[in-house]
Amino acid sequence: MCLVRGAAFQHDIYTLKADKVLIFALVDDYADNVRLEHEVPEGPALEFPLSLQGGKTVTIKGGCVPESKDGAESARVCNFYWGKHQIVKDVRFEFE
Repeated sequence: MCLVRGAAFQHDIYTLKADKVLIFALVDDYADNVRLEHEVPEGPALEFPLSLQGGKTVTIKGGCVPESKDGAESARVCNFYWGKHQIVKDVRFEFE
């Protein structure tokens, strides 16, 4: 999980990579509640190991939720699950 800071008064971007491959890049306004669903195809296919959890579909879900201090956003805490496995746990980005 990585944060790409925007310039003053511009949006930040949250990125998630697995095996050095970009899974998503989200502008902060859309990072609070994320749900991505993938249907694993039948037969041979190139899949991320975490996509192969025994079901026909796998979901990445979670988000980077804001925390406030004195009425202003002071941090975001990120948590994500890939299927049954938590892949990002309490990653905190603080803003000054």
